[in-house]
Amino acid sequence: MPSCERRRRILAPSALFIALVAVFLALPSNARSGKQQDNSASQASSEDLHLPTSANDLVRQAIDNELKQTVGDEKYFYMVRKLSPGSEQTKEYVETDEGAVGRLVAMNGKPLAADQVRKEDIHLQKLATDPETKNKHRKEQLEDEERTNKMLKAMPDAFIFQYDGKEDSPQYGTLVRLQFRPNPNFNPPSRETQIYRGMEGTMLIDAAEKRLVKIDAHLTQEVTFGWGIFGHLDKGGAFEVEQSKISPRRWETTKLEMKFTGRVLLFKKLNVDEKEITGNFRPAPPHLNLIEGVNMLKQQNPQLAEDQSNASKANAK
Repeated sequence: MPSCERRRRILAPSALFIALVAVFLALPSNARSGKQQDNSASQASSEDLHLPTSANDLVRQAIDNELKQTVGDEKYFYMVRKLSPGSEQTKEYVETDEGAVGRLVAMNGKPLAADQVRKEDIHLQKLATDPETKNKHRKEQLEDEERTNKMLKAMPDAFIFQYDGKEDSPQYGTLVRLQFRPNPNFNPPSRETQIYRGMEGTMLIDAAEKRLVKIDAHLTQEVTFGWGIFGHLDKGGAFEVEQSKISPRRWETTKLEMKFTGRVLLFKKLNVDEKEITGNFRPAPPHLNLIEGVNMLKQQNPQLAEDQSNASKANAK
C-alpha cells in the first residue's frame, strides 16, 4: 500500500496506544484540566447528541474512525519531549513517505554539545544510507503500528462501556464521557491485549466527529503473562493518553503518561515512569524520502529547536 494511502502516520515513538505497547516491548518477546462536567446526564444525553443507545457501539464508531484516518499528502515537523525521573529528552521529527525520522536536539532543557551533535549526525547518515539500518527502522515502525491496531480493534470487545455524562470543551464542543470495566467474556487474541483483563477507567469521545480525545486507565488487579513465568504488571499501574486535532483531517497523540511496575521473567524488575508531550506541528514538504527528511533535520537551526522545546514546555503546564 503506498504510504500516502496509509491510515495515519506513525508518531515515532508514539501512537495512540504506544503507552501500552511500550510496556509489552519491555517484556520478553515470547513471553482533567478545568473542563465543565455534567454529572446529571447519566446517559450522556444520548438522544440529544444522536448517540447510539449502546455505549459500546459509540466506541466502535470512534475506533473505526481511528483506523480509517488517512494522511494523504499532509506531512509535518513536530517535537516530542520525553520526561522520566531525572531525565528529559527533546527530539524533532519529520514525516516522510518512508516513515517518521527524528533527531535529538536537547537534553535536560539544554542544546546538545558539539560531540553529541556529531553523534546524531552519524546516526542519521547511517539511517539514510545504510539499507539494513533503513529497513530495520521501517520494520520497527510498522510493527508498532500493527500492535497499536490490534489494541484499538480489541477495545470494544475487551470492555463494558457505560455512558457517564458529558463535558464541555472549549476546543471541541461536547465530549461524551464513558466509564469502562473489563468484559469477563473477553478472550485476549494477542499478548498485547492481555493487559485489558485487569484495566478500568474513563474515556472521552468527541460527540460530533466520534473521535477519541482522552483515556484514563489503571490496573485494578495484577496482570500476568505466560502463567506468570514471563512476567506480570502490578495492580495500581496507570496510563493517560490524549489526542488533539492538528488539522481538519488529522488527529494525533499529543500526551502520553504511564506508570507501571512489575517483573520480567520472575526476576528482573520492571519500572516504567514516563511522560511524553508532542506538539509544535508545522507543515513539512510532501513526498519526502528518508534521505531528504534526514537532510532537512540536519539543517534545522539549533536555536529554533530550543525555542520550540521551550514553547512545548509552556504549553504542557
